[in-house]
Amino acid sequence: MTREPLLDPTGNTDLASNTTLRPRLRSLRGLRAGLLDNTKPNGAVLLRAVGRELQEHYGVREVRMFVKGYFGTPVEESVVQQILHNSDFAVAGIGD
Repeated sequence: MTREPLLDPTGNTDLASNTTLRPRLRSLRGLRAGLLDNTKPNGAVLLRAVGRELQEHYGVREVRMFVKGYFGTPVEESVVQQILHNSDFAVAGIGD
């Protein structure tokens, strides 16, 4: 499987050490999902619904919500580390 490069839309390439996508997961069954709320209105509502769907229809074992400090800034490194250590995959949601 070929990895596709990710582009950093902020233009600050010094922050990104690995900018390639991971290979697609074959199954979500038994995995832990990390959901990243960007703090915009209705973002958490959308992500909670996504989390329910992941558990009910795809066998995701655990869903955990993470929240960034402010929608207009990049996610804090401490939150990234929490996601990495507590999730097998992540979903980011945008509200409004």
